[in-house]
Amino acid sequence: MKLRSTLLLIALIISGVGIAIYVGVFVFPYLNTGQEGPNINYIAPYVSRTHTCYTHASGCDAQFPNQLINYTVWNNDGTINITSSAITGGNGFFRLDLEINYSWTIRMQTIINSTIYTGTTNFSTISGSANCITTGQLKP
Repeated sequence: MKLRSTLLLIALIISGVGIAIYVGVFVFPYLNTGQEGPNINYIAPYVSRTHTCYTHASGCDAQFPNQLINYTVWNNDGTINITSSAITGGNGFFRLDLEINYSWTIRMQTIINSTIYTGTTNFSTISGSANCITTGQLKP
């Protein structure tokens, strides 16, 4: 009986420590911002047609659906965080999950009719910032 009580106590302590670690690592950092995790951004590169957008919605429509985009993202201190590629969805946007409370710069590149197009734009993941980024104009 004493062994069973001791094992139960150890299991409760381990569970409590696990919950404390989870809250400290995954919940607490976002309590101050009102966000639950990484900031989700929707990026729409364009050449000649864009729209003003603040909050991405299902009706958002960009110029290049199903287009391969190579991109590099760095934060305001110049640290490169991501170098990758994405294919825009049927609406011309691609999703980018970034850490909150930073200013970011994204450089995008794509090929259209054998011509390389590039462009750069800035945006933020500070609380209250737009998550629909339609300012990334690409030029040959």
